[in-house]
Amino acid sequence: MWALLGLVGIWCLWMGAVWAGGWAVLTLESWPENVVAGEPFTVRYALRQHGNHLISRIEGTVTAVHTETGERLQFTATDTDETGYYEATLLLPAAGEWRWYIDSFGRFEMPPLPVETGMAVPAAAAAPMIWLAKLTSFPWLLGFMGVVVVGTAVGLWRRQQTRFAPVAALLGVTLCLAGFVVTPAVGMVASETAVPPTAEWGEILFVAKGCVTCHQHDDVAYNGIRTDMGPNLSHHQVGAEFLQLWLRHPAQVRPQTLMPNLELSDREIEALIVFLSGDGETGVKETAVK
Repeated sequence: MWALLGLVGIWCLWMGAVWAGGWAVLTLESWPENVVAGEPFTVRYALRQHGNHLISRIEGTVTAVHTETGERLQFTATDTDETGYYEATLLLPAAGEWRWYIDSFGRFEMPPLPVETGMAVPAAAAAPMIWLAKLTSFPWLLGFMGVVVVGTAVGLWRRQQTRFAPVAALLGVTLCLAGFVVTPAVGMVASETAVPPTAEWGEILFVAKGCVTCHQHDDVAYNGIRTDMGPNLSHHQVGAEFLQLWLRHPAQVRPQTLMPNLELSDREIEALIVFLSGDGETGVKETAVK
């Protein structure tokens, strides 16, 4: 009798903490692909209280640990101009596997991140390179700098006809091309040659997108925050067409659902369908949806 009452009390306390605001879902905007040692890259994520409401002004820290050497690095995540979204610029100095997690309204473990061989980076040089990466992560900024340089060069040529003006103009044109033409083109090529929608990538996204916070899956080992608010998806097979609609915009399928719109790309939706199907093929078995 007393044991039963104790269990009921514990359950009530847990549910009270859950609904009082004690948990959130963290969703990576995109999984970092083709990470190279010594090259900075930016991680961006959304934070939703109770899985639905985007929340800002939450301190965040990204911790990465090299599996082989045990080297541990920490990076600060900061608010962006978009409510509920944060970003951190990382620089991992060594190739190999890095285990990493994000502390922001809780601890959210991420799948291991493979890092390819690149240039060796001294610790003292890491911070300046990260700031450079932040500046150059905006193609329009490069283009704008190019416009300024070209304008300055033209002004110098008109006033003094200095011999350095043509060189400056050439530099400005190069920056304009890099910012407005080359960088967007490279991004388009990269998106076309990115990770295919395999079951392995779908399992990574199941964790990185925050699905694992609310849904259990027997194939996913996870030690971070879990609420199990949603159904167990280990053998939860529905039609591929339904899943595509559901993952793209849940509220349009069921207006009263607690499932948020995670703004998944078509590739991400395909990969999640392959993973949830459990058969390694695009699409899942057609079964009745209850």
